[in-house]
Amino acid sequence: MIPKYIRLLFCIPFVIIICYSVYLCSVYSSIPETIIIHGYGSMKDSYGSKLFLVFPVLMNLAVLVFIWLIIRRPDRIKFTFEMKEEEKEKTYRITQLALVIIAIFVTIMMTPLSFSDVVFK
Repeated sequence: MIPKYIRLLFCIPFVIIICYSVYLCSVYSSIPETIIIHGYGSMKDSYGSKLFLVFPVLMNLAVLVFIWLIIRRPDRIKFTFEMKEEEKEKTYRITQLALVIIAIFVTIMMTPLSFSDVVFK
């Protein structure tokens, strides 16, 4: 059973995604058709379609689904330490809370900050 506070906290990333998506839809027509796509490592910056602005949202949703699957079944996690039977529930709750915090952090990094130089001008 997932505690109510974990469920409520896990709603925060979805609220961020919805707000970002609504804002993106409202300014989408004013964004140029070709935007700068930043490369990583030895890749140079290049140009791409403004449809690339939707990919962080889709990737973020995929990550959130994966995190939710782990939160639902913390008993399937292979912990690297021994747990006593009476400590299991507490350990599972702490793990679920840590995963929710990671989900919020990932959402903040993948949506608004990913294309802040294009969307928030």
